[in-house]
Amino acid sequence: MKLPFDRARRRWLGTLGAGALAAAAGIGGCTPEPPLRVSYHLWAGYEPLRLYVDAAPGEAAGLQLVEVADAEAQLQLLRLGRVEAAMLTLDEVLLGRAQGLDLTVVCILDVSAGADHVMARGPCRDASGWRGARVAVERIGPGRVLLQAWCEHLGLDPRHLQRIPYSPPRQLEPWARHEFDLAVTYQPYVERLRRLGAVSCFDSAALPPVVLDVLAVRSAVLHTHGKAIERLVRAHFLGLEWMRDNAIDARHRLARRFGLAPEEAFTPFVGLVFPPLTQQRDWLERMLADSVATIAGLLQRAGLLHAAAPPVPASARFLPHPSP
Repeated sequence: MKLPFDRARRRWLGTLGAGALAAAAGIGGCTPEPPLRVSYHLWAGYEPLRLYVDAAPGEAAGLQLVEVADAEAQLQLLRLGRVEAAMLTLDEVLLGRAQGLDLTVVCILDVSAGADHVMARGPCRDASGWRGARVAVERIGPGRVLLQAWCEHLGLDPRHLQRIPYSPPRQLEPWARHEFDLAVTYQPYVERLRRLGAVSCFDSAALPPVVLDVLAVRSAVLHTHGKAIERLVRAHFLGLEWMRDNAIDARHRLARRFGLAPEEAFTPFVGLVFPPLTQQRDWLERMLADSVATIAGLLQRAGLLHAAAPPVPASARFLPHPSP
């Protein structure tokens, strides 16, 4: 059942850790460093940072956000050297490193605890009921992780499904044409599929922290773009505060971005947890490795990772200092 706007908004605001950054210092200022180009795609967990840069452009000197269609396009930009950083899921970072991209995680943006879904046409079924079903799912990314986890949960062999390589932005029109039976998707596309009659049969709330988003930076620029990376990380936390303090403005901006009515604009954040600044060091120095190990197992069983999982380096040195 969809939560009423006020209740959904309260649940979302509760994850922000009010006061985690308090009155953080401005992130602007002159810098001799070259610009830091950062790729992202439409996803609720990336919106606080993107929205803050949009709402306060003067505070984000040296940051250039590059919006693309999906994670595949982001990894391609990183390979070509056209961006220095990206907002990615941890599984995408792991696959990128397995393919030779030297990436370092500098911040945990969010943990999906119910914002990624397996959506079905008609009622949910047991494993035998889905044999031969057509499922729209991205080639790489959290959709493949969630699909593998759902199949294991049901006891369904993924080889018994017909995979159709549609990423969430490309699923809406084919869904309306009945081209597939299942869609593995994320917010805000979950809400848009609900409008078309889809129902959720599984979501990331049933999993340990394996669907999570991070700020990943090419390791080669950690020393050349240090100040810009600090501003980038700080912009995420300031974005969370800006959305809380300017909820009416944020609601209308998000509604336009998500293609939803204003009263539904915060719904895509229900099911997202934003680790506060006080938990970031623990995540980067300890908890991240546990998530990488679990994700690697799912990727290997899905046939996406064919060798031992490479380590995923992380650095806490770009985190802002908490306010006293």
